[in-house]
Amino acid sequence: MGLLDGIRVLDLTRVLAGPYAGQLLADMGADVIKIEPPDGDSARGIGPHVGERSLYFSALNSGKRGMVLDLASAAGRAAFDALLADADVVLENLRPAAAARLGLTPAVLLAARPELVVVSISGYARASAWAEAPSLDLIAQAETGIMSVTGEPGGPPVRAGVPIGDLAAGMWAAMAALGGLVERLRTGRGVALEVPLVDATLTLTSYVATAASHLGVDPEPVGSGHHSVAPYRAYPTADGWLAIAVIGDTFWPRLVDALGLSVAVDDDVDLARNVARHRHRAAVDEAVVRALADLTTAEAAALLSSAGVPHAPVNGMLDALRTPYVMAQGLVAEVATPQGPYRTVRGPLRDDRPLRPAPALGEHTAEVLRESLPADSRLLAELLPES
Repeated sequence: MGLLDGIRVLDLTRVLAGPYAGQLLADMGADVIKIEPPDGDSARGIGPHVGERSLYFSALNSGKRGMVLDLASAAGRAAFDALLADADVVLENLRPAAAARLGLTPAVLLAARPELVVVSISGYARASAWAEAPSLDLIAQAETGIMSVTGEPGGPPVRAGVPIGDLAAGMWAAMAALGGLVERLRTGRGVALEVPLVDATLTLTSYVATAASHLGVDPEPVGSGHHSVAPYRAYPTADGWLAIAVIGDTFWPRLVDALGLSVAVDDDVDLARNVARHRHRAAVDEAVVRALADLTTAEAAALLSSAGVPHAPVNGMLDALRTPYVMAQGLVAEVATPQGPYRTVRGPLRDDRPLRPAPALGEHTAEVLRESLPADSRLLAELLPES
């Protein structure tokens, strides 16, 4: 994409939330330079591995350029300061004490480059009493109540199968970077913004948290179902599972006709309204289960497609990556690297304009980098102005 052509991002983050934010910006055309310490991003040690490549690391750092800098050394700091002179955004997720020790606090960065947008990702807000406490995705999902409403009724608390807390923090951080750039357009000045992981994760509780707060009642887990809509869950078929979502009342009569549903409730109960269907959810779900028992997933899907009822097979990950829609949209991209290709999921935004090359560095910045970086640095060759 070319939405962020000409925007340079220095990505100092590690593991998941921060690198994901950087990749989102790269997907939109920003020139993202990932700066790793000498021992590397610890995500490189997380599997699965193909040869020496961590697929975990690769999934979060596609589309970036990379370099290693020891920011505690004079040469490493000089190189970073040179890059900073041409940067628009800095992403960092250092502990407050580490940021202060390395001179990478938002205040220091903005003093060096007032036009900069600094986005800091933390576990907890840095101005809070929990500033130095660690928090990871599992901790955030547990603390924000998400695990309490995930899983089957009566079962143990369950973490979502993908790291939704980290991913939410990454999305908020990317939005913060974009919002900061808009603010700079208005004022000409940069800004420092913070995205605490726990805060970002809590935003995902949305209407569930609103209902709990207002009613004073803890919602229980409902498996693949919905706390206030029915029928809305994954149902077993003769050979698999099919998700059916009847939101509102338009789709209910279509579902009844398509599957020939017969729901065992009192004659005076009008199931045309979702409130009644949810009140009698057990009977509604039982009727759907009976209707699907002798149908394969494909047969049931064909009936619901003809009726215009929202549905989808519950795919495994490999099948999900090979659906006709995903293939037609090109949502899985192959990335060529010197170590060999790998495949990863692309972002959803599209732009028909050709991507322009990232701008070269200014001559002063280039001169500092020539003195600070090894002569065979591939990144140095990419960034230097053509002679």
